Amino acid sequence: MRRAWLLLLFAVALGLWLWQLSPPPESTETTAAATRRNAEPGYVAIGADLLDTGADGQPQFRLRAARIDQATPTSDLTLSDMEFQHQGRSVWTLSAQHGLMPLASEQLQLAGDVHASGTLGATPISIRTESLDVDLQQQKLDTRAAVSIDWGNNRLSANGLHADMKSDSLRLESHIHGEFTH
Repeated sequence: MRRAWLLLLFAVALGLWLWQLSPPPESTETTAAATRRNAEPGYVAIGADLLDTGADGQPQFRLRAARIDQATPTSDLTLSDMEFQHQGRSVWTLSAQHGLMPLASEQLQLAGDVHASGTLGATPISIRTESLDVDLQQQKLDTRAAVSIDWGNNRLSANGLHADMKSDSLRLESHIHGEFTH
């Protein structure tokens, strides 16, 4: 009987000793702060204005965004409330609610109320769509989404568009409808 009491006393002492060595449990406040910290992006720019210049030092394009996020140094850039302006033979300005710029490419993917304005020849033109891909290197615009185009008193609508900002050319892909007035 005495042995059972000694064994029980030893077990209780061992349990207390192990309990004292264990780390304290995290409070819900500490856990919530860690979760918020992990959810925040790695890099953030607020009111960003990026300018890209060519080999001659002249501006090629300007990118403005209310916010640019990059979760890690190797992840894509996400942009919100952004505006892109290309300076070539003519000036093209594009705006969208959201943008995505894959890190290792010269592409810009725009989404949400995309508006492009520029000139074809000497005529001002306005293009609206829900998504648009921009090839920064080739200076081309592409979409398969529905598009509406206004220039002067004329209006076109279509599904899909290809525009070359260098050569001031525009091609509509399918289901083209138009209104022309003098």
